[in-house]
Amino acid sequence: LLPRTPAPPARGTLLSRSFRKAKTLFDAWLANMTAYRAELIIWMLAGAVPLIMMAVWIGKAQAGGGSVGGLDAPAFAAYFLAAWLAQQSTVAWVAWELDMDIRQGNLSSKLLRPIDPFWEYLMQHVTERCVRVPLVVGLVLIGLLVAPAGTVLTTGLEAVLMFILGITLAFLIRFLISYIIGILAFWTEQATAFDESYYVLATFLAGGFAPLELFPAAVRNVVEWTPFPYIVYYPAKILTGQLPASDIARVFAVQLAWVLALVVLRQVMWRIGLKKYGAVGA
Repeated sequence: LLPRTPAPPARGTLLSRSFRKAKTLFDAWLANMTAYRAELIIWMLAGAVPLIMMAVWIGKAQAGGGSVGGLDAPAFAAYFLAAWLAQQSTVAWVAWELDMDIRQGNLSSKLLRPIDPFWEYLMQHVTERCVRVPLVVGLVLIGLLVAPAGTVLTTGLEAVLMFILGITLAFLIRFLISYIIGILAFWTEQATAFDESYYVLATFLAGGFAPLELFPAAVRNVVEWTPFPYIVYYPAKILTGQLPASDIARVFAVQLAWVLALVVLRQVMWRIGLKKYGAVGA
């Protein structure tokens, strides 16, 4: 009998290996993102709808006797600054990346790596936040200087911490929706067309054009059943302190439910899509 070859020693625990992979991806993508800071500023300005609507609603409030729907100029300024911060913190373009990788066959090389491409796309967005968010916060602080007197963006540290939690869940919702749209490229030639349509719809329903309390009651009741207000509107209301504590707990629960539902949907669509992708010899 041949002597038994001892098994090679394990290279750390599963947790440590996962940490090393995550750190490698983070370092690589952070270096990439910091090389394109000027481009990030252009993307930020391209998503300035809440800032434009802030000026519109402030003007409307001042012309309408001081308030509209119970919101005065400082309230509109605080909401739309917080909404812009929320919007910029949840930007996701993975649908475009997936669409290109699937159609051009670049996904094949990613599938050969010992890690699900999902994590690489996610880390790409996380590192972009590390570069984008400080710039956005700086612009928001400048906005506070020119906002109407009495504008208060946040009520304190607790609101900031709650906002960070809420915006993290909101980002996951937005990222997963974009990822699911990108997966459609397994079956369609232009998944990005769906993402463009989504952006227009989501900007309106998420509260980018107006706070949800200004929506007709029937419309708002329908919107509440969608994930859109939990991406921008509710995180913004949490930061400005305009949401009761009981409602904050409900918002977090709904956000988490949407994340879990979208994770399952993404996984199912990904497995089915990969079978079709492999069937054509990619």
